[in-house]
Order: sequence, then C-alpha cells, then structure tokens
Amino acid sequence: QTLKRDFSIIKKIQRDNLFGAKEISRLLEIEVDGIRRTLVNKEEEAKNLQDALEEIKTNGIETNKSTNKKKFFGLQKIKQKTIRGPLLLNSPANSASDATYDASTNHNIMISDKNSENLVKLNAEAILMRKQFDLLRRITVEEMRSLPEQAKDWAGQAARALVVSSNENEKLRMELAMERANRRRILNEVQDLRGNIRVYCRPRSIDSDNREFIISAPSNEICLLHREKFLDDDNNNSKDDGPLSFEFDRVFKFGAEQNEVYSEMEELILSVLDGYNVCIMAYGQSRSGKTHTMFGDCTSDVIIGNDTSPDVSIHGDGMQILAAQQLFTIAEHRKERFQDSFTLNIVEVHNEKLRDMTAGTDIAEKCGQIKGYEGRSRVPRGSKEKGSENNTSLAGESNDTKDGKINKLEIRTNYDGDTVVQGLISIPVNSFDDVEQVWNETLAAQASRCQEQGIDSRTHTASSHVIATLQVVSTNIATGVGTVGKIQFVDLAAANISPKRSSSKNKSTTMGSIMSGIGKNNECKFTDKSITTLSDVIQSRSQFTRKVPYRNSTLTHLLRDSLEADTKVLCIVCVSSDIKDIQETACTLRFASAMRKVVIGKATKHTVSLA
Repeated sequence: QTLKRDFSIIKKIQRDNLFGAKEISRLLEIEVDGIRRTLVNKEEEAKNLQDALEEIKTNGIETNKSTNKKKFFGLQKIKQKTIRGPLLLNSPANSASDATYDASTNHNIMISDKNSENLVKLNAEAILMRKQFDLLRRITVEEMRSLPEQAKDWAGQAARALVVSSNENEKLRMELAMERANRRRILNEVQDLRGNIRVYCRPRSIDSDNREFIISAPSNEICLLHREKFLDDDNNNSKDDGPLSFEFDRVFKFGAEQNEVYSEMEELILSVLDGYNVCIMAYGQSRSGKTHTMFGDCTSDVIIGNDTSPDVSIHGDGMQILAAQQLFTIAEHRKERFQDSFTLNIVEVHNEKLRDMTAGTDIAEKCGQIKGYEGRSRVPRGSKEKGSENNTSLAGESNDTKDGKINKLEIRTNYDGDTVVQGLISIPVNSFDDVEQVWNETLAAQASRCQEQGIDSRTHTASSHVIATLQVVSTNIATGVGTVGKIQFVDLAAANISPKRSSSKNKSTTMGSIMSGIGKNNECKFTDKSITTLSDVIQSRSQFTRKVPYRNSTLTHLLRDSLEADTKVLCIVCVSSDIKDIQETACTLRFASAMRKVVIGKATKHTVSLA
C-alpha cells in the first residue's frame, strides 16, 4: 500500500508539472497575442497620426499658397490704386487679415510639433513592444521544443518508478505468500496439538439475480448471517436484531474454486502418508454443494423406466478425487524409497441400514477382499449407551454379489478399540485410474438399483450418507519400518429440518425459531435420524458430557473413531445464501459452531514394523 501510494504521488507530481508547463505556455501565448494586438493598435494609431501630420503639412502649404496669392492680388490692386489715387497702406482691413493669418499659422505649427512628439514616442514604444514580442516568441518556442524532452524524462522516471514498485510489490507478494504458508502451518500445528475439529465454511451463491444474499464473508474467518433481511416490521425488531457473526477456521468467498478449497486442506490430507488418520466430512442442507465439494461433477444418462444400462462419468475436481490424484503422484515419485499400498472401500448408510456400494461391481468381484472380524466383539470403555443391545439389527444388511453369495455387514469393535465393518469389501488400488474405475462402477451400480426400483437417484443421494475410506500402508524400504494411515471422506445426507421451509412470504416465523431451530428446546429436528443423532453427539462433545450417544444411529456408530480420538477431523460446512433457506442455514451454522468446540485430542502416528 505504501509503494502504491508513493507511485501515485510521483505520477501526480509529474502530471502537475506537465500541466503547469502547458499552463505557462498557454499564458505566454495569451500574453504574446495581447502584445501583438497592442502593437497593431499602436501602429494603427501611429499611422493615423502620420496621416494627420501629413494632412496638416499639406493644409499649411495650401494656406501659404493662398496667402501669397492674396498678397499678389493685393499688390496688383495697390498698384492700380496708386495709379488711380494715393495708396492707403495702413487700412484697418489689411491689418486684421494679417493678424488672422499669423495666428492660424502659429496654431498649425504647434499642432504639428505635438504630433511629431507623439509619433516619436509611439515609434519608441512600438520598437520596445516588438523586441518584447520577439523575446516572448523565442522563449515560447524554446519551451515548446523542450516539452518532448521533458516528457521523455518524466516517462523515464515513471517507468523506473513503476519497475521499482513492481519489484517491491512482487517481493512483498512473495513474503505475504510465505507468511500465509507459515501461518497455515503454525495454525495446523496448533490445531494438531489442541486436537480441535477444523471447520471450514463454504457458502453457495444464488443463481438468480433477483434474490437477496443472507450470507456474507467480510474476512477469511468470519461469516455473517443477515437475519434482518428476513424480518418484517410486524415482528417488532429491536436494534439488536442485526447480522449474526460466526467464526470458523476458514470462510471461503462466493464462487471459490475447488483447487482453492483443496489447497487449504492439502497438508492435512498428505499426513495420511505419515501414518495419521484423517476424516473430512461435508455437512449442509440440500442444494448447498456438499456432493460437489467432496466428489465433483457427476453426469449420467439414467432414465427411469428405460432398460438401457446407465452410463455414469465423473469429472475429477472434488476433494477426494484431487486427494487420490496427489497421493498416488507422491507415491510414484518416492517409490524408490517407500513402498505404498492403497485399499479403498465405500459404504452407504440409508435409512439406518448399511450397504456396500462396491458389492456386485466387476472390480470388486475381480480383486475385492472381504473384511473379517479380528477377534471377538467387545464394548469399549464407556459402558452401555442407548442402542448397544441391538447393534447388529441397527446396522446390519445383506449385500448380494454376482455369484449369489450374501455378505452381511455388521459394525464391530476389535481388540484395539477400532470400529470396523465386518463383511465390507476392500479393493486394492494401484493407481488413480483404479480409483476412478471403482467410482465409475460404483455409481453405475447405484444408478441401476435406483432405476430398477423406480427411485429418483438424486432423491436417494440426498437422503443417504456415503463414507469412502482410503487406507495407506507405507513401508520404508531401507529400514523396514512402516506406517498405517487412513483418510475418510464423508458425504452426509441433507441436513433439512422437519417442518416446511419458511419463505419470504411467510412472515409469521419468529427470529427465535430461525436462529435456534424449531421448537422451544433449541434443537433442530431434522428429517434424517442420523443427522439428528450426529447433532446430539456434537452437542454432547462440545459440552463435555460423559455419555455420548454414538450408538443411537448407524452413522455416528461408524464415525465414533473419528469423533472420539486419534483422528484429524475437518468439517466443510456448506450453506445456502438464499433467503428461503434461512432456517436450515441458521441451524447449519449453529451446528458448525458447536463442532468447532469439540476437542478430540492430539492425533498419533501409527507405526508398525513390517520387516
């Protein structure tokens, strides 16, 4: 900012100097023009005086001629009178005529002398003005000739100042990028030490230009909910009913690109290769961009009632697609030092039932491995929660494979205290192409099931939770020491509240219900039971309650390891900026604020000896 201000000052000074030179030139031209007009006037006046003097001289000569003529005729008459009689030399008439002639002659001589003096003076002034005019003209010509050179000098100075400013700006930009990277690294280290859940907020803009935005992001950490845009004068609003502020670890701007979102979690994702467990989940109401954030764009030509096989294709710009690409790229670059092996499994929770999404696909039949149960089931420390008696009935479901085998899925806890799904198929993947193939076949199989059952695939996707787990086993070739890490991508179902969504036409909704959920207990009642249970779990964890109802739903039972300890958790909260979604948006932001208070604990590195 200082460089920009200095450069602006330099440009202003140069602009003022150029303007001043032009103004001086203009004033000189005006002064020269005035002198020229004055000189013309003086010359005209001198000419008039010259003409007057000539006329006076001419009149004087004619007067003398007339007088001489009169004298001649007078002498002739005298001679005649002499002949006739005596000459009367001293007559009164002759004396008066001579006196008049002498007075006129003296007057003309005085006027002639005065005009001559004026003419001499005017000639002197004209000569002086002509010299001044020539001097001003030379000065003006010299200044006009020097203006291009001065302009070149000013342009050179401006160019040099611009280069210096650009270099300094680039240097400052690099320093700012380094500071941001250091800040992000330090923040991640602090978050790792504290064990808090990272919460990012990603608002989705409105497609229509006629609607008002209820969400704004004044900074990278603050999200504002403009509740005043929804309220009506009938609600007797107080001055305190202004926008509500929510603080998160990162708030993205409207229209943020997928790569920008991924760059904020890149370091967290890459820690999987070092033996850490990572969980990234997307939470939000319908049409808020959860699936787009986690998976990217997906297109299909599924038509209900059509017998043709659905064709599904993905465009790899989602978080899990970008993460898989980078993980396999790093594994390829370090293959001479580390041996990395990857396995992928995908499970769906719909209506509190588990489904292996890879079951029945060609790649699962070809190289899939069914997980067994290692050891007997036991209830971890923390005793009996609600729902622990009917663990199998709550989560179990049978998956039919192509050969008719039935794989029953059950959530179990092994001796190490880890939550596992017995009967789930894990598929070894050796490259990103394998990951892409697994997803293509999985989505095609899901679309086929929806087509067979006459269900809208979008409706089914909005009401189901999809958990994709990529496990990485890395072995140091030189030492034989290995690490085991896993990353879970959780695309949660839509967090829609039970009552009908309030629109701008419905003005009877109070601010309390908008900001605290529906009902007097300050609880959002969601259409999906798992989302309600997840909200209860987060509230219990944020309030440090001893009994946390993990087993009240299949989803929270599956995510218990991630929500309890030894995992780096990041939640991407997707919210809508449409005014008709204000209730869901308010509940989502409240949920995110509570989730940010949850302390999981420091994640540990899982090291094993594979020598």
